[in-house]
Amino acid sequence: MGLDLASRPWIDRPDVAGRVAAGAFGPYGQQALQMAEQGFCLLDLADDSFHERASAIRASLEPQFDLDGWRKGTTVDLRLQDSWKKCEAVRELALHAVVLELLRHLYGRDPFCFQTLNFPVGSQQHFHSDAVHFHSYPHGFMCGVWMALEDIEADAGPLVYYPGSHRLPYRSAETEGLSPEDVAAEPHPQRLFEPIWRQELQQHGLQPETYLPRQGEVLIWHANLLHGGLPVNNRERTRWSQVNHFFFADCLYTTPMHSFEFSAGGACFRQPQDVATGKLRGGRVQGIMVPH
Repeated sequence: MGLDLASRPWIDRPDVAGRVAAGAFGPYGQQALQMAEQGFCLLDLADDSFHERASAIRASLEPQFDLDGWRKGTTVDLRLQDSWKKCEAVRELALHAVVLELLRHLYGRDPFCFQTLNFPVGSQQHFHSDAVHFHSYPHGFMCGVWMALEDIEADAGPLVYYPGSHRLPYRSAETEGLSPEDVAAEPHPQRLFEPIWRQELQQHGLQPETYLPRQGEVLIWHANLLHGGLPVNNRERTRWSQVNHFFFADCLYTTPMHSFEFSAGGACFRQPQDVATGKLRGGRVQGIMVPH
């Protein structure tokens, strides 16, 4: 299936600067340039409604975490996936009208949120590209939206990212010659890709940046931007945050970590759930459809 230039996200086309000058991105020209050149952009949503929602999220979710155990050194994965199903404030932030408008301008297609993650503390996760976990065809129609639910301090294990890494090749089990048996044998399959990313960062000389936002500040990352969580140096610190993952309309949606050569099963398609409606989304591109 050949795809022409018009099938790429607007921020992935070579004429972004000219389109910004012509006003094609509306009020979001600066964010379009940031995404195109660095693989991320920034947005400030801080207002009374954001503060109220952040407080409501913390009050709703905090009892579900063993923060006392965490402070005493327990090794646990403190995160909740898809809390939007039970906490309306999580859902409201995931569907923030300004974020939806921005993404529509940047990508040229209608966005929809398909997953939320809530963290009370730093994730300490190895840097990675989201595009091995979930991606799209055409490539690039996925992004992450990281929201600070409180002021983030340097010793709390803040978010780290590598500007320019979005231009590195997209990876999948197929591109790396992995078999279904290889992936099934690894409890954390992302680890199979980590040596590749480390080598690429060294090869290209890409350097990390640390994100220390105030409450209400937002970082949006490109599907392929390498990002992770720094070590937590003070377990008394929290790092309340919410990550919203977005796909875009009129695509096929895939799980590259489980996408193999055709003889081993081929691409792993997925039907993401739309946070706005609660319904599953099929995908289509150039007349090929994944049914509901």
